[in-house]
Amino acid sequence: MMDWLQQIVVWGAGALVALMVVTQVMVRRRAAALRGQPAPALPGPLGTQVSRARQSLLYFFSPSCSACRVTTPCMRALREQNADVHLVDVSQDLAVASALGVMATPSTVEIVEGKVAAYHVGPPPQDVFDRYARAA
Repeated sequence: MMDWLQQIVVWGAGALVALMVVTQVMVRRRAAALRGQPAPALPGPLGTQVSRARQSLLYFFSPSCSACRVTTPCMRALREQNADVHLVDVSQDLAVASALGVMATPSTVEIVEGKVAAYHVGPPPQDVFDRYARAA
């Protein structure tokens, strides 16, 4: 009886891991498909700011996201240096996240001259910080 239960637990855990991997692959493929595409019209005042800027960096986070708790203070400091860096709390502004197809936090979207230049799922790479700190 115990062997049967152990097998169910192992298969269930394996299925859960496989589901998580497939989900990550889908999120990353969707993000990659947006690169080079025209940026969608974003709602609200943020949409106006982004549409008027030559380049913008949109950082999507959630207060309940553990990776976001590490990255968000760095992004807030970057925002103080550069007005074209925008922090979007998905729990407060889901419309902007939906417009860009954000499915995970943290995610960072770079919009340059009206096109999605880059879409980073997870904490943004160091070169993103460097590029927007220099642009300030």
